[in-house]
Amino acid sequence: MFTGLVQAVGKLERIDNEHVRILCDQSQAHLITTGLEIGDSVAVDGICLTATELMPLGFVAAVSPETLIRSTLGESLQGSKAVNLETSLRVGGKLGGHFVTGHVDGIGKLKTSARSASSWEMTFTAQSDRVSRYICARAVLRSMGLV
Repeated sequence: MFTGLVQAVGKLERIDNEHVRILCDQSQAHLITTGLEIGDSVAVDGICLTATELMPLGFVAAVSPETLIRSTLGESLQGSKAVNLETSLRVGGKLGGHFVTGHVDGIGKLKTSARSASSWEMTFTAQSDRVSRYICARAVLRSMGLV
């Protein structure tokens, strides 16, 4: 389980068809690597990956072709896009966000993003009804007094 709060930012590099390397710069690496063990889960752009090798500035993770196709990780490997990193929750650890499983159900796209006085207002689209049914429409949020 994860909180959804980004702890560090890293870069994703393909090693082979089944492994990727995630590296952080020196100032952030300790935020991810401290206490990290082989077999631990790390959310990489929200996708749960398992650490298979540890390095001073990051880790190696197993990744399936299906994960690369059904998530943004495949796109991240195409360029030098930074990825958000979060280690999994530990029993008794601080819960500063909300529960997130890190398992991908589909891909959405950010359509618009606008800064308001105290937050960001974003519009998303989804390619599948399986995913879009979980996206709250503004009218629903307004009726609940949330916008």
